[in-house]
Amino acid sequence: MKRKKTSETSGLQDRNKIRRSNLRSTREQIVYFVIFLLFVAVSLYVDRDSQGYYPSNGMPANEGWMTESWENSDTALNLYDLPAGSITIRKEVRGLYSNGQALCFKSIDTDFDVYADDQLIYSYRPAIPKRLGQSYGMYVHTVVIPEHAEYLRLRLDPVFPETSPSLERVMIEDAGLYMSEHFSRNMIPFTRSAAYLLIGFLFLIIAVFSRILMKSAGLDFASFGIMSLLIGFSGFNDTTLLQLMSHHPAFIRVITYACLMFMPFPAMSFFAGATGRSGSKWVTGTLVLCLVNFGVQVILTYRGISDYYYLVYISHAIIGFAFAVSICFVIRAAKEKTISRELLRCMMIGIVSCAAGVTTDIIRFYFSKSYGSTSFTRTGVFIFMTLIGIYLFRSQTQVLKKQHEENQAYIRELSEAFAKVIDMKDSYTNGHSTRVAQFTAMIATELGCDQETVEKYYRIALLHDVGKIGVPEEVLNKAGKLTHEEYEIIKSHTSQGYQVLKDISIMPDLATGALAHHERPDGRGYPNGLKAEEIPRVAQIIAVADTFDAMYSNRPYRNRMNFDKAVSIIKDVSGTQLTPDVVDAFLRLVEKGKFRAADDQGGGSMDNIENIRNG
Repeated sequence: MKRKKTSETSGLQDRNKIRRSNLRSTREQIVYFVIFLLFVAVSLYVDRDSQGYYPSNGMPANEGWMTESWENSDTALNLYDLPAGSITIRKEVRGLYSNGQALCFKSIDTDFDVYADDQLIYSYRPAIPKRLGQSYGMYVHTVVIPEHAEYLRLRLDPVFPETSPSLERVMIEDAGLYMSEHFSRNMIPFTRSAAYLLIGFLFLIIAVFSRILMKSAGLDFASFGIMSLLIGFSGFNDTTLLQLMSHHPAFIRVITYACLMFMPFPAMSFFAGATGRSGSKWVTGTLVLCLVNFGVQVILTYRGISDYYYLVYISHAIIGFAFAVSICFVIRAAKEKTISRELLRCMMIGIVSCAAGVTTDIIRFYFSKSYGSTSFTRTGVFIFMTLIGIYLFRSQTQVLKKQHEENQAYIRELSEAFAKVIDMKDSYTNGHSTRVAQFTAMIATELGCDQETVEKYYRIALLHDVGKIGVPEEVLNKAGKLTHEEYEIIKSHTSQGYQVLKDISIMPDLATGALAHHERPDGRGYPNGLKAEEIPRVAQIIAVADTFDAMYSNRPYRNRMNFDKAVSIIKDVSGTQLTPDVVDAFLRLVEKGKFRAADDQGGGSMDNIENIRNG
């Protein structure tokens, strides 16, 4: 039984060491991983011009093309700057490529045929279902050039006749290397879009399962999550990776347009929630407007009356409207001071970033043939999401800190109330628990413990005598000398206190002081006969504070001991009954005048006090 109790005490003593060890391990792991990342970064930088990689012998092929009517002309065309409408162009490739290489490029809403020496070798004119509209969006092609071909001819027909044929990244090189490079170049934006999806799902999960977090943050996580999902889905269109993996570029294109149609409502809803205007009619109106826009575009496209391409300006206008209303919400909340300054600052910067991104992408769509690219919008949203993430982190940190402080105050007040109940039962030691707790905190501070540890030791010391509740009053309050049996009953208060406190999970170390404050460095203490370092640190400190208060306090049946005499006794038992470095800290405080009572005029008993009632 003694070994079992010793094991329990040792386990309580080691919990702080385990926590400190885990914290140290976390720091070590982070430093360890940072070293790895630095190695990767340095290696990439140093190796950026290495010839160890398989070199691509491809060449750009966007220049040197001529129209059929200009075959004998010296005027050449650039595939990146073609005139509007259909066009047939040709390029001499004799001697420009190695056998097995291909004409590689990305086409955007352009149907085409590829001829080698007047022989059709590739045609891309997909049949698109009416519900998906007229165009396929973007796709990547690798057309192997036949051996001994002297020239290539392209018949280019833009899906929308008033626009120019659009080809990007036109190269003559190995098809496998081209596709590998294409995937490599687009992996970062693809991963970024996937991250938006992950963040969106995370916020939706929080919205569904953590109402408390939503309430404390004051934000509409569901709207923010849906907005992130829509941004993520639309971003996949720019990478063309989904188009290649699904072989269905027209579907990806339609998803992108649908994201633009649905995006304004969750965006406005988020800003409305953050500014306390969730019930605004503007939010409801935007919801209806988005749904009507979606319905109209689907019907007109399906009927062949128009196309998502021509109707996208409606989505752009609604997005602009939603941003304008959101800005009004934020400005009004700022005037009425219904939003925190930190959140206001994050939202204003976020709005400016998103508005700049959206405006840039719209301008690119109309003037730079970007064909629905949302890269700047996603950059603006990324800035906005980062700011909101920082705000949420700081906000939750403050909330958790406040809750922790409230919990600590509650525990302290409860412990102090419980300590008063303990002292009320023992008429000889009224106020003893509070004084011991105060002395313990003073000594712990002198020993260099941090504030959190000092506060914890204070609460542990408050309840160090809780086991006295289980000691019969006739024994506890006996005026005369205790018998051996009665003394054994008194000694049992340590084990009984441990049993009372050991299951309090919010503070596992609370039982330590109750169990071990009568252990001695020489091993002659109780209940487990622990020695030296086996005794928990808090118990070592409580033992000194407890011993001093037992001698230097007035009792109904005697006056307190002379101060210098009490200090002398504590000094004499250092190393046997009390831990030496704790005694040294106590003595330093004595020299500073911290322990002598204000009403002490130098009197007090000079005799050793026997039968001390602190147990």
